[in-house]
Amino acid sequence: MTSERGANTPETTGSGQDLAALGSRFVALLIDWTACLVFSYLLEFATGFELVVAGANLVTSVLFAVYYTLALAAGSQTLGMALMRIACVSSDHGGRIGFVRALVRAVLLSLLLPALTALAHPYHRGLHDLAAGSVMLKVR
Repeated sequence: MTSERGANTPETTGSGQDLAALGSRFVALLIDWTACLVFSYLLEFATGFELVVAGANLVTSVLFAVYYTLALAAGSQTLGMALMRIACVSSDHGGRIGFVRALVRAVLLSLLLPALTALAHPYHRGLHDLAAGSVMLKVR
């Protein structure tokens, strides 16, 4: 993991890669959520399937968690991340985070509160990033 300036700090390796900006991360998340929302509406329209718990339709949330987990387990980007030119990688080795860590990250990110904690962290890592051992980097 590296800092905004690529500096060698207690939390970084000093490899020089830049962290993704919070704005880029938010827009990528918005793109991914919107895509899942549209797909869930189309799925509901075509099949009539609804997953309602306590009056809330959970199809979009479940679809988002599955999509996000599979995308990050197979690679390092979702559609939104690719469009914003950012990637989610392991903070340990810089590679893929794997299925279990991707699932932890997706579930916590779905709760929204862990994502808001990124505002307080010096390297903008929310609880979902810390729990999954992941970091968001800018890519070319």
